[in-house]
Amino acid sequence: MSRVVLPLAFAATTALSATMVTAVAGDAPSTLPNQSFRAIALATSRPAPAAAAPTPQQIYLIRSTLLALNDANRTGNYTVLRDSAAPSFQTKYSSADLAIAFAQSRSSLDLTSAGLTTPRLTAPATITPRKSLLLKGEVAGAPTAIQFQIEFEPVNGHWRLTALAVGAAPPAKVANR
Repeated sequence: MSRVVLPLAFAATTALSATMVTAVAGDAPSTLPNQSFRAIALATSRPAPAAAAPTPQQIYLIRSTLLALNDANRTGNYTVLRDSAAPSFQTKYSSADLAIAFAQSRSSLDLTSAGLTTPRLTAPATITPRKSLLLKGEVAGAPTAIQFQIEFEPVNGHWRLTALAVGAAPPAKVANR
């Protein structure tokens, strides 16, 4: 497994058959590993921990975030993704920084299935000590399934993106439940 650490806490990692791209605002929270998201890729080889089905609001947060990233990847314009994120994320990263961080996923990851398939949580939704919402899961898709780890913080009564990790895995590894 190779790991490249880019400026501004961005990391691009290749682990087994999964490619993970991460953008984290501020210091990496303790719930998001400083190492690669190898654990997400390896979790497909053993049973996922029991997690409740996502709530309608969680489904919306996951879908809207993944589809915003998909639009950004397709157009090369990361402004909407950045502007819809939490102020801490906006301050830390420019649209150009996000374009660099997600450069590898532009050509290797199709996120359109996020709008068509209900995401499945692979771990219970968690409120962190910093009062942020952490959602980890997967979305079945073809030709690739999507694995995600997304963190939101409350801003004026709304959940706003503060950390995002996405990756591709073979569709056979993700069960559509």
